[in-house]
Amino acid sequence: MLPDDCALAVDSGRQVIVDSRGDVTPRTPETGVYESDHRYLSTLEIEVGDGGEWTVLGREVRDRGVTTTLASPTVGTGRGDQRPWTLEKRVELTEMGVTATARLTNNTADTRETTVAFELAPDFGHVFDIPSFFSPRERQDRTVSVERHPNGCAFVGTLADGTERRVTVSSDTSIETAVTDGSATISTDVTVAPASTRTVELDIDLPAGARNTPEIDADIDCPRYGRLIDRAAETLGGLMLPCGVPAAGAPRFLAPFGRDSLLVSYQLLPFDSSVAERTLRFLADEQGTETDDATLEAPGRIMHEKRHGDLPAIGESVRTPYYGTVDATPLFAALFADTVAETEDETLFDSVYPHAKSAVEWTLAELDDEGFLFYEPHDHPLGLAHLGWKDSAEALARPDGTPARGAVALAEVQGYVFRALTRFAPLAERADDSTLAAECEDAAETLAEAFEERLWLPEEGCYALGIDDRGVIPSVASNQGHAIWGGLGSDRRVARVATRLTDDDMLTSAGVRTFASSHDSFDPLSYHRGSVWPHDTSIAAMGFAERGHHETAETLAVRGLDALADTVRTDFPDRFGFPELMVGFDGDVSAGTVRHPDACIPAAWSAGSVFGFLQSVESNRETADAIAELVR
Repeated sequence: MLPDDCALAVDSGRQVIVDSRGDVTPRTPETGVYESDHRYLSTLEIEVGDGGEWTVLGREVRDRGVTTTLASPTVGTGRGDQRPWTLEKRVELTEMGVTATARLTNNTADTRETTVAFELAPDFGHVFDIPSFFSPRERQDRTVSVERHPNGCAFVGTLADGTERRVTVSSDTSIETAVTDGSATISTDVTVAPASTRTVELDIDLPAGARNTPEIDADIDCPRYGRLIDRAAETLGGLMLPCGVPAAGAPRFLAPFGRDSLLVSYQLLPFDSSVAERTLRFLADEQGTETDDATLEAPGRIMHEKRHGDLPAIGESVRTPYYGTVDATPLFAALFADTVAETEDETLFDSVYPHAKSAVEWTLAELDDEGFLFYEPHDHPLGLAHLGWKDSAEALARPDGTPARGAVALAEVQGYVFRALTRFAPLAERADDSTLAAECEDAAETLAEAFEERLWLPEEGCYALGIDDRGVIPSVASNQGHAIWGGLGSDRRVARVATRLTDDDMLTSAGVRTFASSHDSFDPLSYHRGSVWPHDTSIAAMGFAERGHHETAETLAVRGLDALADTVRTDFPDRFGFPELMVGFDGDVSAGTVRHPDACIPAAWSAGSVFGFLQSVESNRETADAIAELVR
């Protein structure tokens, strides 16, 4: 993932990543100016005078930009010798692209002259080409030329699919532009009076042009977590894409993901239902209509991921979009039903009902005789082995570490199916689809009975992780919390699950582990087999709240909120906060302050978890003291 000394700003599907000195530089290959899955600039360095060893004083990520403050080398070698210059480097995402600003302050009593220079070089590579982001792949040929303009320059690149992209650089300041075959230096001489400041700006217009995206509108009065709520809303606003849905996260996943946007919509539903409405309409437009073994598209199926750029265009990616998810389709139908109930929006019902119906029909057609929804690993070089939210290669295992094999039916997926069928059936009746409504009710009943019979683990007091070709996978994991949220489980057994998922081997100071630490194959630093994911805990909290286990929901909510608050502490001004996952150990140090090496930061469903946790506590109208403390 990103090196610890990097900082990131994100907005409208664009992101800029800088190193510790505030520069985009090949010395740190993850840095860059990105848009729509391409890195357009791999160099954006700001230099003053002859360079030298400037000292970094501080850095802050704020208002869609990163500001890095530096001081020039001292004059002399003694303690307290004067540093003539202070320099603020700021890269800020704008409606058109990026603005790079050098703000130079003269700290002396004399007028001083120097040169401010911007070194720029294009890349035009795809985000999939960044080795630390994704598995290495063959580099594509992309030709680059530089055009010199009176007030700047333009970089022109021909991508691997033959299309052309243009990045234009300009300034209102009187500048000089020096151009080479693959780079440009834009400079200007400045004179700065004593105790004064001069500012030089470059405007960098990216290929997509002007971008406007919706904002998050979640006005919640909650003094204890007020700053966290504001930061969560700002983060979700930054991750919002022009298509109106939140990207999954940055830096790798700045693209629409079906499952992620659906769960974020659920987290926000009582506070800002417009996110759910936009998500439903976007995914309806992308819904599968044909059968394609390469992308797993099928009529009625909801997409997993959609990427742009030249690699998908030339067949080096199947994510155009990719339908390799088993859970997005029932989640889509469930969210549709719950959003209609929340908003009573007749227009939404009329326009999206046919798509929700197709999603339900796909789901029903895929169920086995017991009502379970299985998936097969996608046998494709660019496909996924696991199609649930825990989709890493070693995500699913028995307690001894034996991996899941063959077709898999995950506990949480069955919960999503049950929620979809039971919530959609009344809407089918409303639309005079009485036959479909009856099919939904019958399938839901069959599934509930089979889930009780097949997946209960009496020795654990919990349901199983799922079923594979060898039978039941008897692991205790966080998946079961999602199944409870979906509505599965008898009341008596759900009470036991609430106790089991809050046992010491499952509950940490940050939330629920993805895999019990009592199992031999537990790994707190794994991606999915022992780590803590905020969204995972928030869904469990929402589920226990819906099922009446308010004390459990409150326990999960408080731990989750406190851990997330630690990720956006005021003494971490260069941290974005809201990591997709945290280290799955407990101790004196909050997991929210420890970076997981594989975590994308920020992740939309981690920021959305703030609202999911608040939602789970707000639903407890019987515990007035808890509501007064958390949500007023």
